[in-house]
Amino acid sequence: MRGRGDFPGSHFLFGFWLKNAPAREFVVKEIDFKEKIPITHHLIELKNRLIQVTIVVAIFFGVCFYFVDFLLLWLEDPLPKQYNDLTFITPTEPFFTAMKVSFMGSMFISMPWILYHIWGFIAPGLKVKEKKITALFVTFGTLFFLFGGLFCYFLVVPLGLKFLLNYGTTWWKMQVTIGFYFSFVVKMILAFAFAFQTPLIMVLLTKFGVVNTIKMKLYRKWAFLGTFALAAVLTPPDIITQVLLAFPLYGLYEFGVIVSRFFEDPKNRELAFKQMKAEAAARNAAKEAAQRAAAASKAASKGATKKTGKAS
Repeated sequence: MRGRGDFPGSHFLFGFWLKNAPAREFVVKEIDFKEKIPITHHLIELKNRLIQVTIVVAIFFGVCFYFVDFLLLWLEDPLPKQYNDLTFITPTEPFFTAMKVSFMGSMFISMPWILYHIWGFIAPGLKVKEKKITALFVTFGTLFFLFGGLFCYFLVVPLGLKFLLNYGTTWWKMQVTIGFYFSFVVKMILAFAFAFQTPLIMVLLTKFGVVNTIKMKLYRKWAFLGTFALAAVLTPPDIITQVLLAFPLYGLYEFGVIVSRFFEDPKNRELAFKQMKAEAAARNAAKEAAQRAAAASKAASKGATKKTGKAS
């Protein structure tokens, strides 16, 4: 019986294909941002990077799917012991549950590669000094991603499950299915992991001029309220898990403000500061003008009243 690679002429055909295959389909083409280039070149580079990221995520997905038993046992650990007898109610539930868990594992393993390509896509538009921090971007992005997932796994998930599973046990019997449980845990862990990328997102938005640190400091109170609103969406409906996410998120916001200063153009920051002062001065001038107009109107009203009294 021949093996897969023993087909006659297979080695010759494979070598001929490698020699003549269009390498540009899978190799990322670097772009020089010093020259004006059409948008199609950016789209081609983005496509090539997405292909490379997809291939790596798919490879690690297969690895995680092969070792999915270990991941399932690890994710079952936060479940209270009285509910650890999981069941399934549809024939496809175990298979799709294993796929969800495998995808989560592949995302965590592939995150350094994903961040590397994100940084590689935007790096040509940066200065030489800023390009040298690729390793820091990938390292801290991966650490924040892992820390967010572990923070959720060890602290938020156990507290959330304890509250949710014990809430209705006085009236009903709780029977946990694998589909609902693992979907809940996977969504929570991924949500926290991506939420902890806040400083990196702030750095990118600052670098591209979408926001500036002046406005970040000015809207601190709205950011504080926004973290609680986001925590209310991502966490179960109990105040404990919301607070456990909201306060770290706000801390990451403040950390992002500090880090963004190193990537912000000083000229843009100075321009934003002058614009903010000009807007404040314009508001004060409008307020003073309104006060003077009100005072003048009041004085005119009093004068008219006096004239009317004298005439009568």
